Amino acid sequence: MINSEDARLVAHVSFSPSGMVGDLETVAMVESNLRDAQNDEKLTLPTGYALKAVGSFQNQIEANRRLMWVIPLVILINLFIIYLQFRHLPISISVFAGIPVAFAGGMILLAINAVEINTAVWIGFIALFGIAVDDGVVMATYLDQVFSRKRLASVSDIRQATVEAGCKRIRPCLMTTFTTIIALIPVIQSTGRGSDVAKAMAWPVIGGMSVELLTLFVVPVLFAAFKEFEMNLGLQDRHWEASAERD
Repeated sequence: MINSEDARLVAHVSFSPSGMVGDLETVAMVESNLRDAQNDEKLTLPTGYALKAVGSFQNQIEANRRLMWVIPLVILINLFIIYLQFRHLPISISVFAGIPVAFAGGMILLAINAVEINTAVWIGFIALFGIAVDDGVVMATYLDQVFSRKRLASVSDIRQATVEAGCKRIRPCLMTTFTTIIALIPVIQSTGRGSDVAKAMAWPVIGGMSVELLTLFVVPVLFAAFKEFEMNLGLQDRHWEASAERD
């Protein structure tokens, strides 16, 4: 069949990765084999001829360029939304800590299942970043309500209020995590057309949400530590004011 692109005749040679390496490595290997066939360090073609990798490889390159700025933008938007909820940077950062924890869990599960990093996997991570902070927001919001309602006069009061709030909010957080994981189990077990893409998006979410349960302990601890620091700092300020008055 005669094809043309950009007013030039085109001949397509189709090939696919073996599954052991990705698209980038496959294209580099093809070009290396062509150079070896010419016994030349640089691949040279006759005048008027050109060699270009297209298809899924080109789509992967374009998607990677977009993801280079989309993923940082998503992370910054998450942090900004969390900050709008609490209006306090240390508390927002403690809730935001669920994102790197979930990211580590997703990468661990990908390594266990030998899943290659591709565009579908990064889309799964983007979805994970939005879900991973849910438990932290639920926990930190209730902690903030408890601390605002009670009069806390000592460090022991802060720790007692933290344990009380954590015990009352651990069940809704677990329900959110387990329902997310259970909903993705049919996707992992699917075998039909397009199942490879769906699985690539589901694995990061399952791994991230499984490890994200650590934030049920991390967020209350960081929240209580910050409140204790604020209390100790306030006591020191009052001590210095009292000393100045006596002087």
